[in-house]
Formats: sequence, C-alpha cells, structure tokens
Amino acid sequence: MPTVTQAIIAGGQPYTKVPVPILAIFAAPHDLGPLAPSDPKERAAKEAADEAAVGAQAKAFQTGIPSARVVRLPHANHYVFLSNEADVLREMNTFVSSVP
Repeated sequence: MPTVTQAIIAGGQPYTKVPVPILAIFAAPHDLGPLAPSDPKERAAKEAADEAAVGAQAKAFQTGIPSARVVRLPHANHYVFLSNEADVLREMNTFVSSVP
C-alpha cells in the first residue's frame, strides 16, 4: 500500500487550463532586510541569486498557467501586501476590473 504522499504524487496532474482568473504577485528580488550583507558586492550577489530563484518560480508559474497574470514587485518582502500595499492594491484593482 503506498503512503498518502506517494498516492498523491502518483495521481498528480498538471493543471495548465485553469478556468478562473489568476493573479500571482511575486517579490522578486526580495527585500533582504537584516539578512542583507553590508558589502555591496555580496549584497548584489545575494540579490542576483534571489532574483534567479524567485524569477524561475514566477516563470514556471506563468509557463504552467499561461492565462495567469504574474506580477513581480522588486524589493518587496515576504509580506508583499504589507511592504508594497499600494502596488498590491493597484494590481488587484486592475485585475478585478479586467474580470468579465
């Protein structure tokens, strides 16, 4: 008998045709906050690594669900709705007004 996790993975399907509007907001690259190195070269390297990782996630999301609206907000933190409240509200209002 497979474990629950094995059963879920075995039965998994890629869902590329999602019949509902989708808005996905990514902080890319993240605001590194107190984790940011003080050395400018180290900071740039860490931001580049974060941009590559999160950018890949955003690209995979967009590729996997082409109908989604994917927004990247640079230097937002994990709580993007707090760090970039005005941007998030603007994107949400634009998105909602475009829904038929």
